[in-house]
Amino acid sequence: MENQIGINQRIPMDILESAIKANLNGTYTRDYAQELARTEYDGENRIKKTAGIINRLTLNNNLNGIISEQKDAILSALNYSRDKAIILVSILNSAYPFAYNLTETLGKYFHAQNQVTSELIVQKMSSTYGSNRSLPNALYSVLPMMIEVGFLKRPKPGIYEMKKNSASSEIAALLYMESYFVNNPSVNRNVDVSDCAYFEFV
Repeated sequence: MENQIGINQRIPMDILESAIKANLNGTYTRDYAQELARTEYDGENRIKKTAGIINRLTLNNNLNGIISEQKDAILSALNYSRDKAIILVSILNSAYPFAYNLTETLGKYFHAQNQVTSELIVQKMSSTYGSNRSLPNALYSVLPMMIEVGFLKRPKPGIYEMKKNSASSEIAALLYMESYFVNNPSVNRNVDVSDCAYFEFV
């Protein structure tokens, strides 16, 4: 049985950041998610789909316990580009296991080589998610988000390179670590997981 992908729409990272800040400040509503979606997309179906993804990233995120406890630290960390990148990817990967698996798969290959091709990404992800139309749609939703936030570069079409990020705040590092455990709930938290391919980026 193929794993569920769940995401097929790119969310601009400034929109995600606005949604996160509204959620942290207690002003986020589902209507606000639709307003954000309308700033980027036309057509009611696309707006509804985009708003649904924004809601999953904010209201229904698996990191919400930590996010609500560390609200002030997160708002402060979002002022720094590297921390912002790590926080946004952590939130994305905690909401969508597909995005987590893509990050981990890329990390595995970037450990051994400087560039990864689109063909290799599709090949490796299709072994988990199957070869159907949903897979390229999801890849070309998540990959541009990772480029926009500063986890990837695309020096030319079909070629990707990694951009390494180092957290300057404890909360950014914590959220990235927690996004790993959200996707690997059976892993012992007392074990050092820093050599996992997921941490190649951070």
